[in-house]
Amino acid sequence: MKLKKYLLFANIFIALLSCKGQPEYAFLPQSLKFDLTPFLFRNYTPLELATLSNSDYNQNESGLITGTKLSRYLSNWNTSKPSYVFGNLIVFQIQTSGASGRYVFFDGKQSFAYPVTNLNELLSETRDDGVLATDGIVGKGKKISDFFAIYGIDPAIDYVVFAGDSSNLANLSSATFAYYSLLYWGFPKERLAVLNGSIADLTTANTLFTTPSYTYANSNRAGSIKTLFRDHTSLHLTIGDLIHSIKNGTSNLEEVDPLPVEGYFLIDGRPNAAYSGTTNSTASGSKYSNCTTKTNASFVSNTCVTTYEGRVKSASNLIPTDLYDGTSFQFRSFTQLSTVLNNTGYPNQKLIYLYGEEGIRTSVVWFALHQILGKPTRFYEAGWKQYGALGLRSPSSGSSPSAITQPASYWRTDTSQLADAITSNADANVPNYQLDLSRQFIKSSNKIRTEDKSFLRGSTSSAGSGGGGGPTGGGGNACGG
Repeated sequence: MKLKKYLLFANIFIALLSCKGQPEYAFLPQSLKFDLTPFLFRNYTPLELATLSNSDYNQNESGLITGTKLSRYLSNWNTSKPSYVFGNLIVFQIQTSGASGRYVFFDGKQSFAYPVTNLNELLSETRDDGVLATDGIVGKGKKISDFFAIYGIDPAIDYVVFAGDSSNLANLSSATFAYYSLLYWGFPKERLAVLNGSIADLTTANTLFTTPSYTYANSNRAGSIKTLFRDHTSLHLTIGDLIHSIKNGTSNLEEVDPLPVEGYFLIDGRPNAAYSGTTNSTASGSKYSNCTTKTNASFVSNTCVTTYEGRVKSASNLIPTDLYDGTSFQFRSFTQLSTVLNNTGYPNQKLIYLYGEEGIRTSVVWFALHQILGKPTRFYEAGWKQYGALGLRSPSSGSSPSAITQPASYWRTDTSQLADAITSNADANVPNYQLDLSRQFIKSSNKIRTEDKSFLRGSTSSAGSGGGGGPTGGGGNACGG
């Protein structure tokens, strides 16, 4: 009897190994049909996803590349591409504020270039983590899949470069956020790059050869992130993970990651005035998604600040403008970046928890830490925009209530245990963010990562992602179909 059982399992194993080329009539009972997708995925750690740049940026084949390297790639992609790349070269020329009028050469066969004005919109959206929705978060799987389809990208083989059209912070931030977005969704770091400097400046310096005209071409193909079988969602730091760590693992929150064995080091990537709690860090720039829902007439229009200013408990400040030249917007040298990080007091082996005002602008800091200096880094994209909104205040008569109305809420952050330099903002400048009681006492903020893991694995719990589920009857092909 035991022999028959062993032979049965052996036959199933052999059938699974030999699925390729099997006809549809090679049936096994449906109850023996296995979905191996969950077992094929590999979960990558922030350390595995980090890139240590060469101290000479010219030597980098990915990550931060120079104009010299990009020029070589564009001149003959077939002969100059990295040995591990088998697909096309795709360059995004980011134009957040007008066009320089210069465009890189591409052959339209193996290399393609796209001027794009709305890259942030294509890759980000408002996401709800279960506590408080925030805009500017890496988009859902369908949004990223649509991006690949629009521009004919196959993430299994292609190489993608994000390059600022002209030199400004908006273009640099858009480039680093796009890099983070694709890396988060499983795109291998070895086939992603950010150009150090702008196409306009590098053209002037005769580093890049460009043309004043542009002709559209598209490879008209696209692949799927699901077939990469890579899970990079460890990059995303939830507010639950953050609070649980600050409380030294003693919170009652659920679906939080355990404290890292090596310890963690918290970095605030905002200007010093915001870090010190002396300015309304959220009063300008990217706004909250529902600022316009302020209902009281005494509110000042077009303002959007958090409930309070300050910083996350025990965070060290890394000033973003120390990372790049303020004219060329090129990253500073490897040695200079190392010095900037060392000045924060960072102990070399610890996992970095990074936050700023919000994800897109702070992605510049993330890129320097994770993809140039090679430090393991998790990114709290919602940043101070979410953390600082979750305060308790007693509004004056006629003002809207704060997001947190219950002193014992699990998500109240304006306490001495969770924040430093606490400075309340004026009632008239704080939008109506009142959370219902269920949200104030929900125990998990892991909704985004759960959604994204489901999408990657084809779970039916992810709307529109298809596939998944258990056996449902009769017979079937053990190899699929």
